[in-house]
Amino acid sequence: MRSMIVPVVLAALGASANAGVGAYTETFTTDVAAWQTGAFNPPVFDPMGFISTSADVSTAGEFGLALFRGHDAFDSSSDAFVGDYLTAGLDTISLDVRHDSDELMGFAIRVATSGNSPAFVMLSGAPVAGGSWTTLSFDLDPDNPFYVPEGPPGFGFFAGVMTQVGNLQVLVLPPAGLPDGTVVHFDLDNVSTTPAPATILPACLGLALAGRRRR
Repeated sequence: MRSMIVPVVLAALGASANAGVGAYTETFTTDVAAWQTGAFNPPVFDPMGFISTSADVSTAGEFGLALFRGHDAFDSSSDAFVGDYLTAGLDTISLDVRHDSDELMGFAIRVATSGNSPAFVMLSGAPVAGGSWTTLSFDLDPDNPFYVPEGPPGFGFFAGVMTQVGNLQVLVLPPAGLPDGTVVHFDLDNVSTTPAPATILPACLGLALAGRRRR
């Protein structure tokens, strides 16, 4: 059984004209929410409220293998994740993952514009053991040691992505040396964008704790 606070979408949290982006959690309660797999296919929807895919992790490249895609072009999550994160004060992406491998798996989130470039990757740091749900949190900060820009480093590049986020991808970074054809099953749930604490209005704090989900 697990629980997670689900932020409530409030205009006050994403205050100006930033394509409606703000604090949001995709829980995949009724369907796949127009997300796709790394291979651009619909993921499997589980009635418990999460999405799944299987992938041959031995094919992962230097920067990992894409497992799940939430893209502006697909209208994933009704574009709830699309917009200007800097203006909205969004500085964290978190998500719940699970896999069935006996190996430890690294994960990352790729944040890109709607054209899929420019982009940057945030690594999760500690690898994840198989068999149980794990919540990962990614600090969207160019000074984060796990920040990997797909372009020139520096705040200007980072801001160029963060002011026009269109695509989110969940990547796996498997250990080296796995045999060819190593297929692993992955689950994803509770993909969240969270504002920095200073951007949350005090009057909204109680509402932000409203939703809880348990398994």
